Amino acid sequence: MTDRQINRWLRRRFSAVGWLLLLYYGLMTLLTSVTAAADAAGQTLWAFAAGDYFGSIDWDLINSNAWGYIASIAVGFAILDAWKGRDFWKQEVFVREAPMKGKTFLCMLCFCMGAQMVNSLWITLLELVLLPFGKSVMPILEAVAGDTDSFSMFLYASVLAPLWEEILFRGYVLRTLRPYGKRFAILGSALLFGIFHGNLLQTPYAVLMGLVLGYLTVEYSIRWAVLLHLFNNLVLADLLTRLTAHWSEPAFGTLNLVLFGGGALVSLVILLRNRDRIRAYRKSEWMDRRCIRCFLTAGGILALTVVMGGNMLLLFV
Repeated sequence: MTDRQINRWLRRRFSAVGWLLLLYYGLMTLLTSVTAAADAAGQTLWAFAAGDYFGSIDWDLINSNAWGYIASIAVGFAILDAWKGRDFWKQEVFVREAPMKGKTFLCMLCFCMGAQMVNSLWITLLELVLLPFGKSVMPILEAVAGDTDSFSMFLYASVLAPLWEEILFRGYVLRTLRPYGKRFAILGSALLFGIFHGNLLQTPYAVLMGLVLGYLTVEYSIRWAVLLHLFNNLVLADLLTRLTAHWSEPAFGTLNLVLFGGGALVSLVILLRNRDRIRAYRKSEWMDRRCIRCFLTAGGILALTVVMGGNMLLLFV
């Protein structure tokens, strides 16, 4: 094969991943829109039956309904099954590499909390940049955080979404990229994980988390990535928010600083103490620049980036 034929073949392989994610995003948007429209129609009919002909729609109630997202996960599994077949699930997704050590998992947990601190600093910086233009990230942050008071949103955000995202991004996307290099698979899947979140508040954090979760998957097993992702969403996000709901702002800020700032500090110490091992890990496998170039210029990847980039900008309009 000529260089041009190899590049074309690689772009087709990588492009399929981008189109798959874009297809899933489109179906998820459709299903959540149908759910929201059904909720709005139901509220309108209920108000009309009660004699309130000008009753307003409770959008907070509609936004807390996650059954559309949950339905999209079921559709997503069907898409993955059609794309790769069930043999891929058995032979690739849940493959075990090295056994996990408790010390290693605690280090990964510190990286997870450290990423939270980095994300807080990023949001603060973004707020400072937008304030002179009369914009704020707070409304977007509230919309992104969501309301987990409803059973469906709690089930989706805290349990099903972490499980599904690991199967999708670390199970299928990362394992599809794995034949082109371990480091390439970790970086590529982390980048797509970040882009797929579609907003500037979550994307940098999702990329950092994607690196940690990708490393766990490649070196150990996707089971550990699922466990860490569940702990992040269920404990660090949902449970912590519920336990501190009635705390004063200074007390809550102090807890965040101790917990996530401490995680960031410990992460920094771990990285510095293991810098030689990290350098050796980087040199253990060469990343082919051709793969990187073809990945970044693949049609499906570019289409996904354009759509999600548009979403990021629309949030600030």
